[in-house]
Amino acid sequence: MARKLNVGIIGVGVIGVNQLKSFQACEDAEVLAVADVRGDVAHSVAETYDIPLVFTDYEELLTVLELEAVSVCTPPFAHAEPTCAAAAKGKHVLCEKPMAMNAKEAQDMVAACRKAGVKLGICHARSRFSPRAEAMRRYVTSGFLGDVYYARVSRFRRRGRPGLDILIDSKWFLDSSKAGGGCLMDIGCYDIDLMLYVLDNPKPVSVSATTFRGVGKPAPAGVVHDVEDQATVFVRFEGGLTVTFEQSFAANMANADDIRIFGTKAGMVADPLTLYTEQDGQQLKIVPDLPQPRRGDAPNPLIADFVAACMEDHEPKTPGEEGVTVMQIMQTAYASAKQERDVSIEEAASA
Repeated sequence: MARKLNVGIIGVGVIGVNQLKSFQACEDAEVLAVADVRGDVAHSVAETYDIPLVFTDYEELLTVLELEAVSVCTPPFAHAEPTCAAAAKGKHVLCEKPMAMNAKEAQDMVAACRKAGVKLGICHARSRFSPRAEAMRRYVTSGFLGDVYYARVSRFRRRGRPGLDILIDSKWFLDSSKAGGGCLMDIGCYDIDLMLYVLDNPKPVSVSATTFRGVGKPAPAGVVHDVEDQATVFVRFEGGLTVTFEQSFAANMANADDIRIFGTKAGMVADPLTLYTEQDGQQLKIVPDLPQPRRGDAPNPLIADFVAACMEDHEPKTPGEEGVTVMQIMQTAYASAKQERDVSIEEAASA
């Protein structure tokens, strides 16, 4: 019988259960334990998914010698401590998004995992695994687009605020002390990571951002609601590249999601992937034939990649160091929005 990676899940709410099912669907992994501060939830999930070990304290889960890796699926304010504790126990870590509450926590997580010699994967990088993302990266890194000087990403939900419009029971999404922020932290992290990957990891220099809250029904009385509905983020990178990110949980807008990348030789639109260039003085429109994305019942490629990295001793495609850059951009964006001015990455880090 082939060896499997023994995994524990820390936090088994909606996100944690999805992770659990993805690990169980991976033929090279086995979920041995779950932990959740809500004992009734932990035991119910364990019974439903036939998990042998159940804990209400993640530190007790980490004492299980057979466990080789954990997936941290708690709210953002509880990402750093379990990750560092797991590393200290020699466990590989896959951490849900956003990686942490701020860049300092993210750096501490990376340092702990590097010191312990364990892998650290970050889930906001799940968009990297699509055939479209890989093709976009190839067109950029091959030089087909020439010098890329600008990109724009727009992502809008009409009504998709976790804790209000969706995931109604998860009110922590609305509280910045637990979630870190609103749409930028929760869904913007995906697009920031994707652009960093596609554009071959440019180094951010400064950020200018605005945030807004006030669309849709208000939160019920007594519920903390201090996170943004919308964020607009303009990032300057070394070499002159600039990227704009528009993110929204709640907007009176539809059919506005878009990714566009502008280069000196060609431009690119993500969906459907389309290239605009010229040849011999003629303007051309190219629509590449891409492999089909995975179906719903196919193995989760992020999970499979993390498991393979742990078992074969190589870096996951979602490394913690690149997650730190995502956190730096978001942290600086919030500082910029609060101060109503352009803020450098270095300044935000030292604040």
